[in-house]
Amino acid sequence: MKHLLIVLLCSVALGIEGREKINLAENNKNSVVLSAGYGAPSIIRTFLKKNNNHQDYKIMGYGPYMFKGEYFINSRWTVGFNFTYSFSRLSWMGEGYDTVKHDMGIFEYGIEMEDYSLLLRSNYHFSPKKRFDKYVGFGIGYGRIAFGTYTEAPVNQFSVGIVLPRPLSIEATFGLRYAVTRRFGIYSEIGLGKSWILFNKYFIPESLIQAGMYLRVR
Repeated sequence: MKHLLIVLLCSVALGIEGREKINLAENNKNSVVLSAGYGAPSIIRTFLKKNNNHQDYKIMGYGPYMFKGEYFINSRWTVGFNFTYSFSRLSWMGEGYDTVKHDMGIFEYGIEMEDYSLLLRSNYHFSPKKRFDKYVGFGIGYGRIAFGTYTEAPVNQFSVGIVLPRPLSIEATFGLRYAVTRRFGIYSEIGLGKSWILFNKYFIPESLIQAGMYLRVR
């Protein structure tokens, strides 16, 4: 959640000097908008932390990061893409042979997960009100989820990698944008910002809220 606060504070700070008059109803048509944001919470990491009964297990990670682009077909409808990336790690300490001390020592072992997705998305924008723009959107695409093991023990080196069958990724969100200047602004979305359908059976939501900055490049 702290990443969301940092993004919003930076956005406001950068736009303090913006005092120009803006009417998004006029600026949207045929424009191209790029945005970058951060989603929370990571449902997977949250689940692991709440169900972790072993104090020796450490859970960390970052993401999902959101990178989006959209083109306004007209003042209401857009088409575009959404790329996401996330990383998670579960680690613990265990015994291994220390080749420097020539004795048993304690080293870190763990499992890492890396995932990303690329979706096609369409948004419907309601009537913009000067600097505010409300919209709803739906996206669908595919992604990649990979697991890997690691260890820092010099002798007990092992490596196991697993890539899940290509998962389907979907999203459906309600969003709000605020134009700080004609080209720059901030946004926030709530809903299924990143969700997986694994093995055509298991539904796993990932990000329920996100926030970030956008840039109107045309």
